[in-house]
Amino acid sequence: MMKLLVILFSLLMHAVCGQDGFCNMCEGSEDGTPSNTVLIVPFLAIGDNDNPTCQEVYDFARKSVTTSDDICSLIKSHKDFCGCPGASTTPLNSCSLCAEGATPLNLNAVTPFEDTCSELDTYLKYLPASVCLTERVGSIMRSDAFCGCPGVEAECYMCDGKDNKLSNPERMVPFYEFLGTNFASTCQDLADFYTLYDTDDPEISTCEFVQMESSYCGCESSADTSPVNACKLCSDGNSIGSPDKYIAELQMTCGELELYLSHVPADQCQMPWVVDFMRFDFFCGCASATAPCPMCPDGSIDITNPAAIIPYLIIPNNENPTCQQLATLGVIAEPGELVLDDCSTFENQANFCGCPGASKPEEACEFCPGGGDPPNPDLVTPFGDTCKELGDYLSFLPADQCDSDRIDFIKRQDFLCGCPTATTNCALCGNDGSNKVEFVDRHIPLLSLPLNTNPTCGEVVEFMAVNDGDLSGSGCTALQEYQGYCGCPSVPSINACSFCPNGGSPSNLEKVVSDVFTCQALQDFVSFLPGDECGTNSSDFEQIQAFAYVCGCPDTQPSCTLCPGGIDPPSASKLIGDRDGTTCGEYAEYVASQTSEQCAGRSAEIQSTASVCGCEGVIAPISTDTASDTASNTASATSTGQCTIQQNAELCTLQLLNSVEEKCDCYSFCDSKFVKCQGSEGGLMPSSECSGTPITGCNRAGVFSATKPRPVADDDYIRPAAQKADKSSQTSNVTVIIAIIVPVVLALLVLVYYIFTRKPTQKDLKIDAEIDGDDDVAASPLPVQAMEGSLSMADVTLSSPSSVSSPPPESFSIDDNEPPETNAENTIV
Repeated sequence: MMKLLVILFSLLMHAVCGQDGFCNMCEGSEDGTPSNTVLIVPFLAIGDNDNPTCQEVYDFARKSVTTSDDICSLIKSHKDFCGCPGASTTPLNSCSLCAEGATPLNLNAVTPFEDTCSELDTYLKYLPASVCLTERVGSIMRSDAFCGCPGVEAECYMCDGKDNKLSNPERMVPFYEFLGTNFASTCQDLADFYTLYDTDDPEISTCEFVQMESSYCGCESSADTSPVNACKLCSDGNSIGSPDKYIAELQMTCGELELYLSHVPADQCQMPWVVDFMRFDFFCGCASATAPCPMCPDGSIDITNPAAIIPYLIIPNNENPTCQQLATLGVIAEPGELVLDDCSTFENQANFCGCPGASKPEEACEFCPGGGDPPNPDLVTPFGDTCKELGDYLSFLPADQCDSDRIDFIKRQDFLCGCPTATTNCALCGNDGSNKVEFVDRHIPLLSLPLNTNPTCGEVVEFMAVNDGDLSGSGCTALQEYQGYCGCPSVPSINACSFCPNGGSPSNLEKVVSDVFTCQALQDFVSFLPGDECGTNSSDFEQIQAFAYVCGCPDTQPSCTLCPGGIDPPSASKLIGDRDGTTCGEYAEYVASQTSEQCAGRSAEIQSTASVCGCEGVIAPISTDTASDTASNTASATSTGQCTIQQNAELCTLQLLNSVEEKCDCYSFCDSKFVKCQGSEGGLMPSSECSGTPITGCNRAGVFSATKPRPVADDDYIRPAAQKADKSSQTSNVTVIIAIIVPVVLALLVLVYYIFTRKPTQKDLKIDAEIDGDDDVAASPLPVQAMEGSLSMADVTLSSPSSVSSPPPESFSIDDNEPPETNAENTIV
């Protein structure tokens, strides 16, 4: 059975001490601003701004970062560099690029991070001592050899002369693994990166592979950089026939690939990383090459519509392949690798993709029964194709191909696309057999679809279209129970249940609760419930009715309150200290919408926040640091999870922990010097114990990683909008991210490419039927908007297996006769 992670709200508290303002880089000078406004702050990104100035960092912190955010102490460490009032006007010289503050010899050299060596050295010398041992500063200091710090040599150079001076710096070095890792780098970038990123570990060293490129890249220190001509793209040793043909996967032409292979040492020609390049022999026009499944009838893959996306077809590692990608796969796979009855999966796309002589057949497949174009051409179907695109695609397929499972799956969308004669086995509006819902964007409480808790009415319609013919009668009936709430025509309210416990109507009908529901919507939802679903034993109904108080129902009291007695917090505008800038008033409202059971489960969190908000008669839970605690910590230190109460968590690094011999659950430091052990919750350090920069609640489970920034952000550095409603005091929903991951990527990719044999897991379902219910909620401080009820469509019987394999299998996979450590589940479906 599918397990769904279901929570109404999840609010992560990382400190019990709240602050009542936003982060000020120039702390102590409220009206002061940095004077070095245009200086670039290296290794720091704000949203999609990879090179923010001091002024931009200052402005962002004052608007969007609270004083208790982990990133605030990092921002404050720039007060001297950015020139805050009263800050030092001379270098602090606590940190430096070169040992003992020496001056780098290559001051004007531009590092792979786009900063010059001079800029990085100056930047580091203006940072306080408390950050010198952080991972971020350590990453900057990896430029020491590249920048020519006296007496420093990198562990890995491409060239023998240890200067990486190349005659062909712009040549592309390809890295390709069939159905795996593919990327390319210029020679100069590769040489420079490995001056910075190398390893002493002989088990995973990649330096020898970088040095293999010395001849191809033209190391000026090498006596001979001529090709060895040992490895050939064409097996018969002849030249390729299409040297100008571009290979998108390698970011180079066939001629450039042939040149690259000519420089590969002879002992590498049969290595897997080189053999994979030979797959492009047919693609590049080797006369002796053959291909298992060329797309075009003339045996070629010369198509005129290469960028067109083939709907409802999945190839390994690609859910939306273009014609070019499918055609290329058909000729670079080795015979026997593609598990096929025949090549029809490729050949059937010949007309659509534009093979030589291709045209629309006289008798083609019809999207709308009886022919004609879909009336809703621009409507986007569940898998991202428009109705017009699906209709156009089918018009290129001859009639004898119309009965396959995949084509049937496409034609299921005809009713959704408004085809006049189309029918469906299950429409949401059961009364008139249509999907004409008035409230398309209204979220449905207590319903879970696969990967979608609280879907909208429109998403339910799409789900029914995808599974048309597969939903059982009970499944269809269960979904049609929402027809009145979604606004289907002529569905009367039942009015057997009341949203307000004591009758009446909520006064705040337009208020949005749980970020997706209005109070009006919740009241409407309840009005369509039958009487047996709103009894005192219904946990589903209890979740909804918990919002009665905040929605303004008359004579209603909440089941849970922040302050004892239900009084409002003394300072409603005070920030509670979470990463979202939540105020005490907002948190009190959140607490007031909890059920009794939810309240009991969050009692410690609520008590801590009540103390921060100044509720009378509340004492925050504290951690103890007694001798007995320390003794027990020694036994359990290795198994302790992340400390919940921390200060300056981003300064907690492995380097810092490795400097301590004591065994603790949680460690505390002052200016990077160990102070004492703390209990398993961590704790705060008063200024009487540390007049500098405190680092508390630090352990190995909570080591700060620049590749997992706090606050949490997605790959584009943008916080998902659905996770938190905008606040008027926050003008931007972007986060600060430490930008050391960008230059590391190439090193890691090369490492993975050469050391591991890996095939990525193919995403073979466009609608997954299961997600892991053990996801770590604490990884994100933002609330999860989900109101789970007893009805999950994973529990509804479907009449055929195709409902969880969309589109259906095409009996096409990669040969599973592979080593045990590889994944052989690469299929085309």
